[in-house]
Amino acid sequence: MNISSTRLRNFRHILAERKLRLTDIADRLGKAPAQVSAFGGKNPTKGIGNKIAREIESVLDLSPGSLDFPNEGGKSTKQSACNAQILPVLDAIAATEWCKAPSTLDLSSVTEWLQPPGLTAPTAFVYLIEGISMDPVFSEGDKIVIDPSAEVVAGNYVAVVNETTGRMIVRQLRHEGEEKFLYATNNAWPDRIIRMSSEWKICGRAKWRITNL
Repeated sequence: MNISSTRLRNFRHILAERKLRLTDIADRLGKAPAQVSAFGGKNPTKGIGNKIAREIESVLDLSPGSLDFPNEGGKSTKQSACNAQILPVLDAIAATEWCKAPSTLDLSSVTEWLQPPGLTAPTAFVYLIEGISMDPVFSEGDKIVIDPSAEVVAGNYVAVVNETTGRMIVRQLRHEGEEKFLYATNNAWPDRIIRMSSEWKICGRAKWRITNL
């Protein structure tokens, strides 16, 4: 089953389970009923693309990527399409794009999804640590949940993007008076301390580390 067929099957299952009509979805999406019928009707003329899939998940309070998993007996092989939350595991490049516009990222290429230990925002993701800048707190290959909705205070570990270079990193946020700094926990790391300026954007707070057993 290809991705379009999977999304259509899951979409129809959710509509049936929640007793929703295509016109209800059209209202929520702000689209004409004919547009929704074109991808979700009895005889669709086009598939559910990445952008519309993410929009459907958003208006139905589903976690991003929920529509992309094959459905077996009304249950997703990775999660219940309606209830359980599952997050994409992203490297620095993909995570940067996700931070900028989560609804436009092509999640069909994501090879790993993980369930967080607790509830997060729909735009949360799992960041794959690269390099040794955060040793010994985080090691290369560690997977940490980044939640954009979590409150950020001094001492927290945060994912930040440099708006000039487009580079995402994880650092510890510290305050000194009115100024904020980003610290690498590896004492031997070059440029270990970065003064936060307008070119740095906090994408979210690190909430949990997920360990594979």
